[in-house]
Amino acid sequence: MFFPLDSWVAVPVTSAVTYFIYKTLEPSSPVSVLLLLGIAPGALSWTLYGGSGSVIAHIFTVYVSYWALLVTYTIAYRLSPFHPLARYPGPLLCRISKAWLAYIVATSGKMHLYIQNLHMRYGDVVRIGPNEVSVTHRDFIGVIGPKGLPKGPYYETRAHKAGTSLNAIRDQALHSVRRRPWARGMNSAAMKYYEELVEETVGDLVASLKRRTTKAIDFSEWMTYFGFDFMGHMAFTHDYGLLKNGYDKEGLTPLIEHAMQDVAWVSHVPWSIDYLRHIPGVYKHWLRIKALGVQTVRKRIALGSTRRDLFYHLMDEDNRERVKPDINVVAIDGQLAIIAGGDTTATALSHLFYCLLRHPQYLERLRKEIDDAVPIACGSFKLDFSKLPAMPFLNAFINETLRLYPPVLSGLQRRVEAGTGGRFIGPHFIPEQTQVSFSAYTIHRDPRYFSPLTDTFWPDRWLVQEQYVLPSGGVIPAAEVVTDRDVFFPFSQGPTVCAGKTLALTEIRSVACALLQTFDISNADEASFDAWEDNLEEMFTTKRSTLPVFLSLRT
Repeated sequence: MFFPLDSWVAVPVTSAVTYFIYKTLEPSSPVSVLLLLGIAPGALSWTLYGGSGSVIAHIFTVYVSYWALLVTYTIAYRLSPFHPLARYPGPLLCRISKAWLAYIVATSGKMHLYIQNLHMRYGDVVRIGPNEVSVTHRDFIGVIGPKGLPKGPYYETRAHKAGTSLNAIRDQALHSVRRRPWARGMNSAAMKYYEELVEETVGDLVASLKRRTTKAIDFSEWMTYFGFDFMGHMAFTHDYGLLKNGYDKEGLTPLIEHAMQDVAWVSHVPWSIDYLRHIPGVYKHWLRIKALGVQTVRKRIALGSTRRDLFYHLMDEDNRERVKPDINVVAIDGQLAIIAGGDTTATALSHLFYCLLRHPQYLERLRKEIDDAVPIACGSFKLDFSKLPAMPFLNAFINETLRLYPPVLSGLQRRVEAGTGGRFIGPHFIPEQTQVSFSAYTIHRDPRYFSPLTDTFWPDRWLVQEQYVLPSGGVIPAAEVVTDRDVFFPFSQGPTVCAGKTLALTEIRSVACALLQTFDISNADEASFDAWEDNLEEMFTTKRSTLPVFLSLRT
């Protein structure tokens, strides 16, 4: 017998000690993992070898037994009634490992639908990981508000060796400090400069589309061109030339799409980052983005500080801060602005025009409001930014679009830190060291917060009226309409709310006004429109399919 009798005690005890080390300290560095999973069982097999039988077979048996017991202890505890989250229901595979959600994201991109189905089955609180719950109870507002919880480890994948982007900072005090230049870069004075850029970029969009009225275009693709062109100007005074060229000659959009797909699944298993970095080719998309970012920053530095773009504020070129920021960190934040701001705005605009073409009964109503508020004089077009926020139906249309199709479908994660004693969300107690997630897609489609017609595009729900006309023609009193604005969070909420929220809404309103005043727009492929929602995939932001339309100049 090559497996000595004392091994039956030593191997289970040693693996149990290792399990408790993992459970309490959560080591994830390659060195600690090598020590606990490689060297420890190796030393154990050397110590226990009795001199008889095959050495290789003995070592193999010890290693397999050691690892198998670790897995057994882990699964047994996570499924046991002693686990702090045992009271909350959830699928078996979710309770065992977050790898299951990572698999769903990587293979289907339908995590938003998966989470929605779980809540329909289990209720307000669903266990979606060994130490994570998804919550739809209305009191989640307090968790992400001004006195809310810090971000969870989901955001660790946004960190880089050169520094951490604003979006990835989990420490609330540090986030507040880093957000100061962003606040200056998004205040009313800065917005005046950005409005000029919005008007210029919208002008480029309209001019390019006027040359393409003879055949169908992919509207979703052109919204991407607009989003990245504008954010390039706004963040670094850099012209990507997507609108003027009519195509993406640098391959920027597929590059970002591939990078975001990688981030989407890795975010659920952030401990894997330290290992994936050492696998050739895994981080190639992010390395190329980094190289493009460095190149863009160098060009911007060469321009000097004469332009009050976002880089001007992030680099503190007006000398507001006592300590000059790190150029590498500023480059990362600038890339964040371009990727997050450009892609989400493009998604929102694509959804808006999809809704407009799927519900043509609202087209003339919206166009009349726009024409009355921003008239075209002598065939020339000029945006009046003071009037854009004051159009009730346009804003209702945008809100309803963002309600049904938030650009970030889910993934808003917070953490109840150790030593806090836990946190109540309504009647539900959330223990320490638990991640709490909120899915905008699920919450925005909850009939407790938005009714009637919860899953129907009905912009009138956002208007203040004494009675409402339903799409069917029926009339109901205001008392029967529930529109809970407090749980509407397409831009997040609280201290980590999207810094560019006001700017994004300005872009959306501007493009909607410009295109509806300039063009008649029609569906070019019914099959593509029918498949639009089914083809949406969550990859932190939203992956979209094609949206073919015909454009013709209004007479």
